[in-house]
Amino acid sequence: MPATCDSLVEDIEDIVSAQDPTPHDRLLARKSVVPRVRKRNKQDELTEDLQADSVIPGTQKIWVKTWGCSHNNSDGEYMAGQLAAYGYKITENSSSADLWLLNSCTVKNPAEDHFRNSIK
Repeated sequence: MPATCDSLVEDIEDIVSAQDPTPHDRLLARKSVVPRVRKRNKQDELTEDLQADSVIPGTQKIWVKTWGCSHNNSDGEYMAGQLAAYGYKITENSSSADLWLLNSCTVKNPAEDHFRNSIK
């Protein structure tokens, strides 16, 4: 089977030439890089208003209510954490929420009754 390369390389160090930067030179070059913060115009921030009917993901407020067993409470906390991680605002006030997330246990009848009464 023919070799893919005509020249034989005995050692990987044979590939490095004298003109290549040394690791020390690369480290010094990295230290000279200064990150700069992009300046924002304060006027643009003040004039930007989000519309209440916005459908941009992560801009809505969500009210999370859970009924039932401790497993349901854990599920509700997990869902609220996932939504918060995606930028949604979790609110305690149901009237100011854009979306209600109602989590109920169907095994326990009282929890299911409270759930149904809340959505009426």
